[in-house]
Amino acid sequence: MISIAAFEEKLRRAVKDCFPFGDQEIFDDWVSRAQGESDRRRYLIAAKIDEVSREMRAEEAARKRGWIASARMAFQPRRREACFVCGKFQSISQAHHVVPLGEQFDRFSVANHEHEFLCPNHHAILHLWIDDDISHQRRGRRAAPTFEDLTNEEVERMFQLSGRAGPVNATAKGTE
Repeated sequence: MISIAAFEEKLRRAVKDCFPFGDQEIFDDWVSRAQGESDRRRYLIAAKIDEVSREMRAEEAARKRGWIASARMAFQPRRREACFVCGKFQSISQAHHVVPLGEQFDRFSVANHEHEFLCPNHHAILHLWIDDDISHQRRGRRAAPTFEDLTNEEVERMFQLSGRAGPVNATAKGTE
């Protein structure tokens, strides 16, 4: 997770030649001072802020990819079982982390490898429901048709499994 302090520190270095922070100047005062500058100067400052923001997001994304790759390599699933939802397809079931690794990066320091086995269909459907790389509205439109293909019992089992992940902000990194 990108901290405000890290962002400010990197920004201070990025603007030192074009609009430096004053000695002991806090960020809010620097922003107020920048607002009084000419349009051209403000555009330059905004471009620097955007550049630092993009850089830090790219660094964070690389850290996340590395953390997930490392967690996947360390993952040792138990013996394959039938699908948690339908009770079938043991031979082709896939391990599903109860708390998806992408979410764990934001919440935990150490990977939690609690998992259940799902058949490929139920695994794909569950990810249609939970993946957060799209808006809630788009996710809802994408996931809604899957309800027609599931029995009430299967929907209940899917909700039971996804509910075990807990709320997204259940445990902040560094507090577990």
